[in-house]
Amino acid sequence: MLSPVDALWFVLFVVVMAGLWWLAYRMDPHYSSKDGSRFLCHGQELVDGQANGRRKETRVTVLPDGVLTCTQKRYMRRSEAQWAIVGKAPQPPKGKAVYLVRQFENGAWLPPMLSLSVPAKSRVVPVLDAAMARRGVSP
Repeated sequence: MLSPVDALWFVLFVVVMAGLWWLAYRMDPHYSSKDGSRFLCHGQELVDGQANGRRKETRVTVLPDGVLTCTQKRYMRRSEAQWAIVGKAPQPPKGKAVYLVRQFENGAWLPPMLSLSVPAKSRVVPVLDAAMARRGVSP
């Protein structure tokens, strides 16, 4: 039988662990290379303009021609595809920059779209803005 003090410590331990788990889940993964051409961010698939599923950690590489190579982990495999920036959110959440990208293959647009969320002060933002300009997309 647990004493009241032991029970209190156990409950406190469970509450702290739950809080840490919640905090870790809410954190944005973000890493960027020094030149900003490779980075980690959250990506969320969009279907008909609506969010489909939850946000996933996405690895992005910005190629010299403005094309993005995005890799997402799906179950136990990683899927990689070519994406192009089609827009930037005019009023993103505070402290964020949100880009809308669309998948293409062999010059044909495919239905999937993805929103990429990065910190607004990241070194990635100017790189993505330059990629938008190279692709001829206005913000």
